[in-house]
Amino acid sequence: MATVGVFPPDELSKQVQQAIPGTRVTPGVVSALDGPVNAGPEAAGALSLLHTTFADNDGAQRGYRNFAAIKEGFRALPGFLRWLTFGDGPNGYALGLWRDVDDVVAFVNSPAHRAMASEQRDRPFEYSQFAGIWVAHTVGRRRFYCDSCGRTTSAPASACHECGQPLDDRFAAP
Repeated sequence: MATVGVFPPDELSKQVQQAIPGTRVTPGVVSALDGPVNAGPEAAGALSLLHTTFADNDGAQRGYRNFAAIKEGFRALPGFLRWLTFGDGPNGYALGLWRDVDDVVAFVNSPAHRAMASEQRDRPFEYSQFAGIWVAHTVGRRRFYCDSCGRTTSAPASACHECGQPLDDRFAAP
């Protein structure tokens, strides 16, 4: 059975990627927060996108801490699936995967989020900020490509439908 792992781009892959005009590679931190259920990306019916920039370290650190303080609250929401944060130079992004729009709106209207938004208005920690919510237009299937027989199997699955080879489904129920 193949085992899923982390494989960053090697030097040749980096060179090929960076040869495309407009491509940037920003060293930094990617963080993720899982929701209360182990759900794959195909469970997401809505996405939230946050963009921030910071102009000073004190504001950035206050922003990081404020956001950390509200994460536990939205992590407990049954429709929250996953939160990913990453940087692109000075641009910070957070991508939230949610079961549906009502779940995102419940978070936005929560007391913790409202308090943080109020603080941002009264004592800004971000230099600029954008937030938006998108509804999934089309939700595709997650597929496995069996390393034994080369056939595809739709997720969720614990074994290839063709040859029975075990599959490493990171979103399978425990």
